[in-house]
Amino acid sequence: MQTLVERLPLWASGLVALLAGAGATLAFAPVGWFLAAPLALAVWFALLPGARPRRAAWTGYAFGLGFFGMGVSWIFNSLLVFGQAPLVVASLITVLFVLALAGYPALLAGLAARFLPLGRPAGLLALAGGLVLMELARSWLFSGFPWLLFGHTVLDTPLQPWLPLVGELGAGLVVALLAVALVLVFLTRQRWLGAGLVGALVIASLSLGLARWVEPGGETISVAMVQGNIDQARKWDADGIEYSLGVYEELTREAGEVDLVVWPETAIPAFYVEVQQPLGQLAQSLAEHDSELVTGVFDHASAGRHVYNSVVNVTTGAGYNKRQLVPFGEYIPLRGQLDWLDRLLAIPMSDLSPGTGDGRMRVAGQTAGVSICYEAAYSRHIRAALPEAGFLVNVSNDAWFGDSLAPAQHLQIARVRAVETGRPMIRATNTGISALIDADGRILERSGIFTREVVTGTLQPRHGVTPATATGAGPAVLAALVLVVAGAAVGRRRRR
Repeated sequence: MQTLVERLPLWASGLVALLAGAGATLAFAPVGWFLAAPLALAVWFALLPGARPRRAAWTGYAFGLGFFGMGVSWIFNSLLVFGQAPLVVASLITVLFVLALAGYPALLAGLAARFLPLGRPAGLLALAGGLVLMELARSWLFSGFPWLLFGHTVLDTPLQPWLPLVGELGAGLVVALLAVALVLVFLTRQRWLGAGLVGALVIASLSLGLARWVEPGGETISVAMVQGNIDQARKWDADGIEYSLGVYEELTREAGEVDLVVWPETAIPAFYVEVQQPLGQLAQSLAEHDSELVTGVFDHASAGRHVYNSVVNVTTGAGYNKRQLVPFGEYIPLRGQLDWLDRLLAIPMSDLSPGTGDGRMRVAGQTAGVSICYEAAYSRHIRAALPEAGFLVNVSNDAWFGDSLAPAQHLQIARVRAVETGRPMIRATNTGISALIDADGRILERSGIFTREVVTGTLQPRHGVTPATATGAGPAVLAALVLVVAGAAVGRRRRR
């Protein structure tokens, strides 16, 4: 195999990897150039054969710096604008976050150079499997950060049918295998093997596109998603509760007669008990037209003084408390040691408790799978409500992100959840992007961003179970492990 290690000095390979990592983000929303993902991975993979573990780890770290430095730059905006952190503090936390995330590809590359025969096809295939294991670790460790997973990029491509079959990690393995195929075609003598791998993936993808895992079930539901677009600072003013209630009530009455009205996460900055009366009056008037009101609001339990980020069906009284809280946004990890950081961030309600349950809620006469904001990134939480749930409801407060890449990325993740589960999703946000998504991930209706509007549409609940829902990440992880173990075995035999 022709290696690039001998041709490029260390600084040059690092620069190439850095640019490749930054370029990989173009495959994600809002740009959505899918080919940027396998091309960027192929460039990075091509820098590893022949490299010693330390150099390979450096190359992986450079790739991670470019990838996360570009892809999650919105963290800075969240801290500076929403958290009102000083500029130096917001910058420092963002840099440290990117430096930490870049450690994942660095570790993968270093271990691959140590144990895998990266100059052979088996080693490269094992590297693709290692990428899946790396994303799995990133999705679980330290509460997890399953953002910018390569499987998300297959939306709206012929590879999308892999999502309901093997989930986001399995789809990410397919993207990584395409990158391996590019390396084999352009940098090795096994061009036929690379071309065959591409052909096999294309044929399999087209065949999967014919599969139908779920079917329509239940009556259609007309829905209105109310997007109040209330500024965060205005929301928490002394009269913020009354103002927010006025905005959302007015928009709701403009929505017309629908089966379900959904307000976003913490639409009203108050405890439910504080606004139960006016919300109940509105719900009662809506019930005269057989309409239900669901809203995001804070709730608390008198025993233990727990405070929750909640969703309440005001019409029926059913509720759900958020399970996956945002570190440093909704709670401070290691509060005893990081109490100084809490004093630097002016984030309202940043000492919440996690809820329990599976997210199922009776809504408009049917069972829905409810999630709040960031939980949409965790496929295991969304799957917990299935197969009983016929559709999904996600309320979010993307005002955290400002005018950054994150609102579009968050919508992309929500679409992935719809495709994985074969369920339509109602997504209501404070400032955008609110959307009605069908079971194939298509956006039926959507709002603008930083607009005050009501998004209306009709969804068709589904029943049935996709393989990805039934098995979770298991098959993708197993396939990745097989590739890694096989590659490591070949490498060990060669060393002997």
